[in-house]
Amino acid sequence: MVLDSYRKNADKFLDPITEKFSRTNPNTISILSLIFAGLGGVSYYLGHYFLLLAFVLIVMSALFDALDGKIARLKNLSSKKGDMLDHVFDRYSDMFIVLGMTFSIYGNVYLGLFAILGILLTSYMGTQSQALGLKRDYSGIAGRADRLVLIIIFSIVQFFITAHFDLYSIDIYATGILLIWFGLAGNINAITRFFDMYKSL
Repeated sequence: MVLDSYRKNADKFLDPITEKFSRTNPNTISILSLIFAGLGGVSYYLGHYFLLLAFVLIVMSALFDALDGKIARLKNLSSKKGDMLDHVFDRYSDMFIVLGMTFSIYGNVYLGLFAILGILLTSYMGTQSQALGLKRDYSGIAGRADRLVLIIIFSIVQFFITAHFDLYSIDIYATGILLIWFGLAGNINAITRFFDMYKSL
């Protein structure tokens, strides 16, 4: 992921917050992240001034998603069960948010399906690599952290810029451009991971 190179800088910000939530069960943090994502998706779907609420909720979801693993490691509670829950909740969170974007007045069903295909295949290829005895593959563009940052940015962009253009009778807003990127980048990433995995077997 592109943002992996900034992980150390993020840790300087996250470490104090991790300490404040250190008494909270990591699974509870994961559930809160999922709830914020769901509410963020609904807010994006409602559009207009709710985009500002979507911005706040998705920021909170991303923050709590970053905290659960750190708290688990801090309290020595890391486990396969927790890892499984984290990844399942992440996929549901992705879908809640992207579906909210897709069915909002700024989205499009076809672009949304394209984006979902890219997101799910990217995730699948990463975990399938581990299932086959290789390392879990986080390589390439359009990782989850990158997607969340882009969604957070575009929720604000969409609030301030409502202009759109027509492409084959489809109204393309800023949200639509982001969905196209998720589809393109996600599928390219999935194909790249597939060939990397294939060569390693």
